Amino acid sequence: MFPIYLLEDNFEQRTNYAQIINNTIMINELPMQLFCQTDTAADLLAAIDQQYEGLFFLDMEIKGHTDVGLQTAIQIRDQIPAAQIVFITTHGELSFLTLERKIAPLDYVLKDRGMEHIKANIREDILKTNDLIKSGKYKKENLFTYHIGPRYFSLPLSEVVYLNTSKFNPGRVQLHALKKESEFVDNLNDLEKKYPMLFRSDKSYLINLDLLDHFDNQKREIHFINGSIAYASIRKARELVKILK
Repeated sequence: MFPIYLLEDNFEQRTNYAQIINNTIMINELPMQLFCQTDTAADLLAAIDQQYEGLFFLDMEIKGHTDVGLQTAIQIRDQIPAAQIVFITTHGELSFLTLERKIAPLDYVLKDRGMEHIKANIREDILKTNDLIKSGKYKKENLFTYHIGPRYFSLPLSEVVYLNTSKFNPGRVQLHALKKESEFVDNLNDLEKKYPMLFRSDKSYLINLDLLDHFDNQKREIHFINGSIAYASIRKARELVKILK
């Protein structure tokens, strides 16, 4: 079931939104489920620890703090890049912040336009998300996922530049992506099997050829579009030259 999440601190409003969500799912026989409804960001974020997809309905202001919904959305987007995020709020003036922070919400619903407006938009956003899933445009299989302790993270596989084993921390892998770097417990052999589209250029490197800028065969240096460099073994260098011809 595709999970739906609801963050709203007003009990009556949260109850109404949950009923709209559940009715929309039931009437349209959708493969979805209201997985979490809560009045705290902490509870919602705990609920997505091992999730890689979801539709989120977020109130912008929680318990008097106008930035809670926005900060929660930033953390959701960091963990689930393909998440569908909808703000339901009285703060229309904060909509520009979602652009500034690159949240890219699916919808921004204003509470002061009335319950019928909210109901119509919730229903439309659920159906729109379901259409994305059916059309294949919502592709969780194109995500690279990893975890640090109990927290799970994901990012588009297309943004992974390369992975390498850590020289100073055996048993750990360093992630080099276009927008972030991280280090986590794993090994390249398992990651190579899990992500066969990445190329094993050396026993210590797993690279994304789609982000390659050029290959210096003499130095066996692999240069990427973001300026970073990985390396190839002698045997893999020959294989790489054949691939790039």
